[in-house]
Amino acid sequence: MIDQISLIVEGEEDVRFVQDFITFHFSQKIDRNSFIIIGGKSETIHLSTIKIQTSTDSGKLNVVLFDADDTDYDSTLNKINTAVQKHAVKFDSVFLFPDNKAKGNLESLLRNSVVKENEGIFTCIEDFAACKDTLNLKRPRVIDEKEKLWIYHGSFEESGNAHGSKRNYLDQDIWDLNSPILKSLKEYLEQFLK
Repeated sequence: MIDQISLIVEGEEDVRFVQDFITFHFSQKIDRNSFIIIGGKSETIHLSTIKIQTSTDSGKLNVVLFDADDTDYDSTLNKINTAVQKHAVKFDSVFLFPDNKAKGNLESLLRNSVVKENEGIFTCIEDFAACKDTLNLKRPRVIDEKEKLWIYHGSFEESGNAHGSKRNYLDQDIWDLNSPILKSLKEYLEQFLK
């Protein structure tokens, strides 16, 4: 059934994570061509209407995996639905990160999917960020959630490239793909990947 769906995501980082997640939980490889990257969310759906329509016309299900990072979960879903109607595209099903009910994003999902024994690294990252802020650096790099995950992943010798689109989420010394926060995503994807 994997060849009968198009996964519509915001960016390359989502593709990388979802590919590894599906491999881990469903023992299936999903090709990069099964993804439609819209480069944003509701505000950029118009850039991918042709790809989405092509998916619909070929009989595929358009399965959406976006962040719920607007005001709240409901407002995010409403914005997506409004954009879908405006651009006359069809989304068959929508899942909003982190768990399809709370406000959040891929980063909050990943932050809650680190191996528990490694949690202390984030204390070090917070301490580093606080120290850096006291130095009055010119144009300092902001240490946001994406940056924290980059530092976390890059803290391991065998981690490979820490960039989100190149991470290895199958590395069980770094990521816990059985984390409770991922249960709803697994259950959601099961309906399409049985």
